[in-house]
Amino acid sequence: MALQKLAENRKFKRHRVRLKVIDQQTGELLGYVEDLHIEGMRLISKKLFAPQTEINCWLVKDEETEKIPLTAFRIWSSFYDTVPVFYYSGFHFVNPTSAALDSIQAIIRELPK
Repeated sequence: MALQKLAENRKFKRHRVRLKVIDQQTGELLGYVEDLHIEGMRLISKKLFAPQTEINCWLVKDEETEKIPLTAFRIWSSFYDTVPVFYYSGFHFVNPTSAALDSIQAIIRELPK
């Protein structure tokens, strides 16, 4: 039996990136964004986020760029059974500012086509 490719039904195109995600209160590195779009992100982390977790974080491209402040709500998660275990979580941005959206769009525009 041949495998069928599933149709892409996502509203927004995902962009492969590598951004740090830093907790705004503690300064702790929460993980890295692997997949970004204007309404959310996929985060890879060593930490498992509970259902309905809301995080206040900064997205950081590198040490020389501004931190993008965001609030994000966890909507799904999965993991890879490796050592150490890595968790993948889908987060939706909650009421991002226009400045944050502009910064995300600028990052996306800079990506190789």
